[in-house]
Amino acid sequence: MTNILPADDETALNKAVDLLKSGDVVVFPTDTIYGIGASIANESGINKIFTVKSRSPDKPIILHLKTFEQFQQIVREVPDSVIQSLRNIWPGAMSGVFFKKEIVPACVTAGKETVAVRIPKHKLCLELVKRVGHPIAVTSANISSMKIQKTAREIAEQLGERVPLVLDGGPNPSQEASTLVDFTGSTPQLLREGVLPFSTLCQFIPNLAPIPDH
Repeated sequence: MTNILPADDETALNKAVDLLKSGDVVVFPTDTIYGIGASIANESGINKIFTVKSRSPDKPIILHLKTFEQFQQIVREVPDSVIQSLRNIWPGAMSGVFFKKEIVPACVTAGKETVAVRIPKHKLCLELVKRVGHPIAVTSANISSMKIQKTAREIAEQLGERVPLVLDGGPNPSQEASTLVDFTGSTPQLLREGVLPFSTLCQFIPNLAPIPDH
């Protein structure tokens, strides 16, 4: 049976860290929606995310980081101007797509040469990354194509016994995922408008291109 434990409980936090370090998955609150996460240091945990969610392996997973030092360890070819913009946005609910370094497992990026990352604002997310010692691959805590639930109990009911632990941090602050921006081209490109709106990001990324019309 899935354990649901308070997110602010030290024993629960230690249990979550142990699970992540051992190559398992944990569900926890973020600054957007609840996420299911695994350490990038153990590919079995990342593979389990795909199994738990019935998620297609050709869909990349976003990495949660804690510091800009960690950011620079896993991405490459990032202009100084972009880093300055990121320092004004992070911690925050925007994920950026960058060219990855070899340290990032192919199963995270669906074999692509790019990876999506962010430094979240949520204290628990940052603490988990710190204690695990590696970036954590995180995606929405729901079965693919099914509704994103608001509470820990609803999430546990949907995922069943597929996950060993859900950290309960109260209802989602939002029903939207993070905003997604592609920084790999000559001009930053908005890919998905989530919690952070385009108008807000333009204050920090003046040349940000809107989502293209199709």
